[in-house]
Amino acid sequence: MPHNQVYLGSRRAQRALEKGMDVKSRVRVIAGAGLAIAIIGGTAGITLARDDDHTLYRADVMAGVTAPYTGTGNAIRGITGGAAPWVIAHSDIEVRTSGSVDVEVEGLVIGPTGPAQFAGKNPVLNQKVIVSCLSTDAAGAATTVNASSETFPVDAAGNGEGRVHVDLPSPCYAPIVFVASAGGNWFAVSGA
Repeated sequence: MPHNQVYLGSRRAQRALEKGMDVKSRVRVIAGAGLAIAIIGGTAGITLARDDDHTLYRADVMAGVTAPYTGTGNAIRGITGGAAPWVIAHSDIEVRTSGSVDVEVEGLVIGPTGPAQFAGKNPVLNQKVIVSCLSTDAAGAATTVNASSETFPVDAAGNGEGRVHVDLPSPCYAPIVFVASAGGNWFAVSGA
């Protein structure tokens, strides 16, 4: 598709349209901001606000749960896989440092090797996002924090989207993102 045509059918295309700037425009804005800072008083004392809401994690690829990760045998960071294998056609997930999560899944269904009556279908119509972070506890020791969102609707064909929230720990190192049941068993995870 030529760069001047935009397909409005996806969230990714819509975000690109909303941002409205190409790389050259962003470079000009950054260069202009740097020049303004230098003119106003140099760079001494300049700090970034900690409250800025930056992208912590962004991906459009996830992997469905497969054996040996189905069930309780091989949990990832303490999160168990769904009881059956799942597949996913497409995903678009963005986690912001504020804990805001935009999630879109397409074709997140039980795989062909799952129970025949459910193969190719999604029997779990309310799903959630879990963001797993390596962090530190109050004593400064390493810990794993699994932060869950509220649920968002996913139809029987495995298509759904939502804007949800998770309470991220600080720090949040090496985030892994899961799409899971309301009970916490994951169907799709960061990866390919």
